[in-house]
Amino acid sequence: MTNLKKTILIDLGHFRAFECPDVEASWHNHGLGLLATVCRERGLPVDFIGLKYLSDFNEFRERVKGYDLAGLSVMSSDYPQAMKAIEIVKELGMKTIVGGIHATVAPDELRGNKNIDYILFGEGEITLPKFLKEPEKFGKEIKGEPVLDLDSLPFLDRTLYSQALERNVPFWGPSPMASILTARGCPFNCSFCQPAERNHFGVKVRRRSVKNVIAEIKEIVERYNPAFLVFHDDHFMFNAEWLEEFVKEYASIRLPFWAASRADFICNNQLLVYQLRGVGLEVVSIGFESGNQRILDMVRKGTTVEQNYKAAEVIGRVGAKIYANIMYGFPTETRGEQLATRKMCLYIEKVAQSMISPAYFTPYPGSDLGNECIEKGLSLIDENSYNRYGRDKIKGVDYRFLDALLAGYYDKEGL
Repeated sequence: MTNLKKTILIDLGHFRAFECPDVEASWHNHGLGLLATVCRERGLPVDFIGLKYLSDFNEFRERVKGYDLAGLSVMSSDYPQAMKAIEIVKELGMKTIVGGIHATVAPDELRGNKNIDYILFGEGEITLPKFLKEPEKFGKEIKGEPVLDLDSLPFLDRTLYSQALERNVPFWGPSPMASILTARGCPFNCSFCQPAERNHFGVKVRRRSVKNVIAEIKEIVERYNPAFLVFHDDHFMFNAEWLEEFVKEYASIRLPFWAASRADFICNNQLLVYQLRGVGLEVVSIGFESGNQRILDMVRKGTTVEQNYKAAEVIGRVGAKIYANIMYGFPTETRGEQLATRKMCLYIEKVAQSMISPAYFTPYPGSDLGNECIEKGLSLIDENSYNRYGRDKIKGVDYRFLDALLAGYYDKEGL
């Protein structure tokens, strides 16, 4: 067993993303950053590097020389970059450990890779330090122990990154901004996502206390003075009682912020939305997905088209902006259903300041709908082309029509 004296954790993504127009690509990787924070707190020699701050793999090769172990957290969309990075670090004589959601949803793609020495499934804050101290006690496949009390974790060390603060989407608000996570897991059951997230984080959603979150925000404000905050949870607004306490505690901070919610929560908690707006809520991100009820039911969204329309009206009335996540190109989706979604988008733009973010459904492995497409031979993608953006994802979808629809060629009164 090689003595693992020096470890480097590698944030994947695209090179020079911090400087590119895709602002979201510049955001911090909280998973690996927190792992590095925990390890350093325990006196372990762990460094952190991100491809987004580098020019190319030649620069990457120079920056990772001299380490004994390289750790990568792999999302499906990062798979090609991950395999190239792993190939390079193996050429340099390092051991490799791979974790992240792709290890959960597609473990066989990693098990057979001779360049991968260890696979860590699930969370790593408890297990990775143990592994680094005594690697000889672990086999190739390692089950991560979940962190039951998120308040027990240290705050993310933002000095790990080349720049402590991140860039904001101009429509949302000013830069620089800071992104924050308050919870792990998702309580909902959408078929284009679940059960992948439950398999990774567990069935029960865990959340930091309001007191703990506010303490981190105050520390960020004091040290870095951001102009904006992004609560980058899958759903920030899902527990009304937690949010009511948050409103009271956040009132003294009042930085503008972005947060994700759902149409049904907005409709059922209108007063709370108004109160959140009063303490800084600037942008509400909602996965409206579709303007057709059959599609919403098929993907197990748990919302109605009526709630989609009403939620947009509520957000417009309180004066917040909407970041609308929309999906087209589901299996069996008809032109009429796609036109209904476009009609809903036009209405959202009419009743509130809105940024529509459309995407074509991607059959990710690990999700029920993705697995169904793969099993039925409908998927047109593989591990080298997992991408939320782009087109030509599944068979039977008229992508030329969808391209024209999104370009506005079919926009008219009543569509």
